[in-house]
Amino acid sequence: MVHSFRPTLLLSMSGFSFHTRSSRRIKRIRGSILIDKDGVEQSHRDFGCFKSSFLRFPRRLLLPTPAMAVILEVLDNQHLLQGVVLALVLVFVSSFYHEIADSFPYKNIPLVGKGKWEITNTKAKHRFVTSAKELFAEGFSQGRKAFQVHFSARPTIVLHPSLTNEVKNNPLLDFNEANKKIPGFEPFDGLDHEGIFLEVINKKITQGLGQLTTPLSRETIAVLNEKLPDSGEWLPFTFAQEIPHIVARLSSLVFLGEKICRDKQWLDVSVNYTIHAFVAARDLRLYPTVLRPFVHWFLSSTRRTRQDIRVASAIINREVEKRILIREGKLPEEDPPRTHADTLDWFEEVAAGRPLDLAVAQVGLSLAAIHTTSNLLTNIMYDLTAYPEHIQPLRDEIKAIISEDGGLKKTSLTKMKMMDSVLKESQRMHPAGVAFINRVAMGDITLSDGTRIPKGASIAVSAHNMEDESLYPNAKTYDGFRFYKKRQEPGNEHRFQFVTTSPEHLGFGHGMHACPGRFFASNEVKILLIHFLMRYDWKFADGRTTRPMNFMHGTESICDPTVEFLFKPRQPEVDLS
Repeated sequence: MVHSFRPTLLLSMSGFSFHTRSSRRIKRIRGSILIDKDGVEQSHRDFGCFKSSFLRFPRRLLLPTPAMAVILEVLDNQHLLQGVVLALVLVFVSSFYHEIADSFPYKNIPLVGKGKWEITNTKAKHRFVTSAKELFAEGFSQGRKAFQVHFSARPTIVLHPSLTNEVKNNPLLDFNEANKKIPGFEPFDGLDHEGIFLEVINKKITQGLGQLTTPLSRETIAVLNEKLPDSGEWLPFTFAQEIPHIVARLSSLVFLGEKICRDKQWLDVSVNYTIHAFVAARDLRLYPTVLRPFVHWFLSSTRRTRQDIRVASAIINREVEKRILIREGKLPEEDPPRTHADTLDWFEEVAAGRPLDLAVAQVGLSLAAIHTTSNLLTNIMYDLTAYPEHIQPLRDEIKAIISEDGGLKKTSLTKMKMMDSVLKESQRMHPAGVAFINRVAMGDITLSDGTRIPKGASIAVSAHNMEDESLYPNAKTYDGFRFYKKRQEPGNEHRFQFVTTSPEHLGFGHGMHACPGRFFASNEVKILLIHFLMRYDWKFADGRTTRPMNFMHGTESICDPTVEFLFKPRQPEVDLS
């Protein structure tokens, strides 16, 4: 019997204990966290985000209910408790066994990157992190169309890009399953919550780009006036470090409106969450999958991601509550009023009453938008500064089209074919990664070349053919106008655009799961590039004339963050406002 039960939960690394108001002690454990029924936390240790996720458990469970009585009965019955513990141990051991079994390579597919006498996969995983591009070249040697590498807990099958069309829309190759993350990484899991996320991007953001061009250009002027002051002298600027904050501000203008896009706390979370999350994911890969739901509570890197979510939730929830009060007439309208709808409005409209965590959705948008766009823009500026002969033709194109259109409009961006080519060439030479189209096989699959993909296998498609000489003559030489010249050929006028995907150019993936935000990213990058080229001159601070090399980390290509530029303001030939 449970009388006047006021629950208090003691959590620790090794167990938990319950106390009632009558101080009846069931179990005491040292080094614990004390949490009362209201979720108040008193701790010697930082367990990060218990309040926002795990603490929902005690709030719901530790009330005087029949379920609670059953749990207390189990804890009081020694034999029953031993049986429960034994069952849990058996489940854990079984899961661990399957984890080990799953780490073995798949049959009949060559394994690359692991030494013949290496027992564990540790060195193979390290080789993949440091030399993925070289391993891909080795894997596709001798005409192979598939091989496997050790990257995470399980091997990944890497396919030749010639198999792209067989993979891209295969119903047995699941995109969402491939992108499920470990607990605590809600923005990754929430990128397609019941289709709401994609509908907001496709039907709201993409279709509304025409109305967003002028606000984005004006916000670009404001942020560059702060970041790149007009002193009349050459001043230093580090692109790789500063661009994410600029892109975060422009993206947040569309996502959350003018006030929050200038909120330093929000911008810091938007930029830092992605970095923290990928560091945490890297740390968690060191552990078997079965342990990750437990280990992640105790890692400093995952605590940072949970702190980011808490901060984001506070900002977003405050804004949502304010808008509700304005709609109800309990607060006056904003002054100045909002100039356009944003994703908070659109998520509410598209969700149509379906449950959705708006803070997680907003962090998910930032996750998808900021760092890939920043990396692309940084690569473009590295390329143009190393090959300055492209800059004057670009300026001439910008001047002619904006003058013809009577200002900078969405249609102006579409007409800038040389600029579009520059974006596509930089992405070709320096893609965000060397593999795309990540999927998980939901059943056994046999491809046309005879490759058999077993159920449960993770796959990815290599993008190495973006350096294929048969597709791109002088493929290792930068030619910013490569695709512009292709579009001058009869029949190619509407081909080879930056946002176009194909098996020959996988910068945005390909098929039904190609990057849905690429149209917004294209416009955003073009607007920023217009301002960078028309309002400033650029050169490398160390006087170099060659392009800085990128770093590879696994499949990811990363711009050298230490490269410093010098900029000097110039008078633009056209009005960019």
